[in-house]
Amino acid sequence: MARMKEAKGLPDLSVEKEIDTILVIRLKALGDISLSLPIVRALRKSFSKAQILYVCMRQYAEVLAGEASVDSVIVLPDGILRQLSMIRSFRRMKIDMTLDLLGSPRSANITFLTGSRIRIGIDVGRHRWSYTHLLPRVMIEDGRRIKRYSFDSNLEIVRLLGLCGQQMQMERVEGSAGKDRYAIGFPAAAAEREWADRYVSGLGLKGRRLVGVVPVATYQSKSWPREHFILLMKRMIDGPGLVPVVLWGPGEEEAARSVADEVEGAILAPPTSIARIGALIARLDMLVTPDSGPKHLAVLQGVPTVTLFGPTDPEIWDPMNDIHRVLSGGVSCSPCRKKKCVPNSCLSSIEPGAVLDEIMDLLGLNTGSMSEPGSLL
Repeated sequence: MARMKEAKGLPDLSVEKEIDTILVIRLKALGDISLSLPIVRALRKSFSKAQILYVCMRQYAEVLAGEASVDSVIVLPDGILRQLSMIRSFRRMKIDMTLDLLGSPRSANITFLTGSRIRIGIDVGRHRWSYTHLLPRVMIEDGRRIKRYSFDSNLEIVRLLGLCGQQMQMERVEGSAGKDRYAIGFPAAAAEREWADRYVSGLGLKGRRLVGVVPVATYQSKSWPREHFILLMKRMIDGPGLVPVVLWGPGEEEAARSVADEVEGAILAPPTSIARIGALIARLDMLVTPDSGPKHLAVLQGVPTVTLFGPTDPEIWDPMNDIHRVLSGGVSCSPCRKKKCVPNSCLSSIEPGAVLDEIMDLLGLNTGSMSEPGSLL
């Protein structure tokens, strides 16, 4: 089994008895915070009586709503003075351990200024002075760097720190596909389950397969062409009779609507919060998306996905198993991590037919190949 390269001086938390307050820092983003759930659950299992605090940016606080492992979600305030006030409150609390899962200049400074006896951070080659202990940044097997889905990397952090979790049995989501071990649940969605049930029932599409479509990416280089999404959704409707449900987040409605309006029979989802989009995704048969936050909410809830990858690395950001498929243009420069690329041929070369093939296969619909060139990783 692959292991992260062992870092020197890591604490064995299995023998720590004097930890009453724990601060976890992961300021952003939707996917990263949701994939940190294995760590906070392992912390709770190891320190059942400790107070566990989690600091993140305001727009992501809802990711942790309903998560029983976290006692309090603290929103990072705007402005340096308010942030210093937050840090002073941490110092008054005499936090025993701070775990920085981001490693940015800001998160490292917050970690250092808490004054925690144990300060653990990722070894990114800078800010080492902020921490008392360093977690390795990469995984090593037989002397070679290897890559793992971020969920699995977080489980490796659990192991390295000696937390209860290596044999931890995570409760699988009721109704999740197969025995997918990543389907550990997304508690924030539970409060909106009834809303999602009412919304889906109100569509009057009983017996039809609902396929979520996320047509908007966080930045240009991660975007699949709008025309490809339109053609894909038309083929989904005209052939197997699938119903595309176009999902969108803050600031994305206009772009999402411009795609949905071009396809008769497509449904534009209503405005949603993080909890509501999670609950709605749980009611879908599967999700088609670029590398995105909603994709990870699907993974945690056992909803099959087809993800279109370009500048980001699918080995890090996708489980790549039987119910989670990856498509890429297969160009040599991918992944490049660039935010702008014209033309982004790593994505634009993926043909809608190749995506539809994967959708049909995941849904168990027996059909001949509809694909044009495009590579399945």
